[in-house]
Amino acid sequence: MRKKVFIFVLSAILGLLTIPFLVHAEFYKWTDDEGNIHFTDEYSNIPEKYLPVTETQRFPKESSLPSIKEDSTPALAPKNLEPAAEETPRIFSGVISSVDGGLRTIVVTGEGKDMIFSVSEDTKTKTDSGVNVPFTELKNGMSVSVEYIKKGDDVYPLSIKISAMQKGFGKIQREKQEEQRKKKEKASKK
Repeated sequence: MRKKVFIFVLSAILGLLTIPFLVHAEFYKWTDDEGNIHFTDEYSNIPEKYLPVTETQRFPKESSLPSIKEDSTPALAPKNLEPAAEETPRIFSGVISSVDGGLRTIVVTGEGKDMIFSVSEDTKTKTDSGVNVPFTELKNGMSVSVEYIKKGDDVYPLSIKISAMQKGFGKIQREKQEEQRKKKEKASKK
């Protein structure tokens, strides 16, 4: 039984591998008494007793394989499929370096990069001790941990936890920002 399966699989693989070389060619297929399927492109290779049951097949002149286009979409796939949200929330810790009240965004600097978060009304903003903090009270220099999820390239904050700041930290941060602002002004004047 294994031998039959092996011969069948081998015949099928060899048959498929020869397809590119047989374009526009004719080939023959027959099944022997033991149920094994055979292929050949030489009519003379077919045993005489199987000639009546041999199928003759031709490859079409033009390939019937569909062409693959870059923008092709399967017929049943929705056109505007949004990427699934990552299941596991992430945490980004750092210091608020910018607050935009009009857009309700904060920029958090930490871990060697800046991240921008759009803070919705639903975003929970609390201190370490659990006190709710309104968006209007978020200030530059505050140490925060933002729990967020990603949907594609978009970032959605779930909660913002404001950590107790070290004494004088806000002053140091403001001095650095002022220094950076002055450098930008000098550069723009040149």
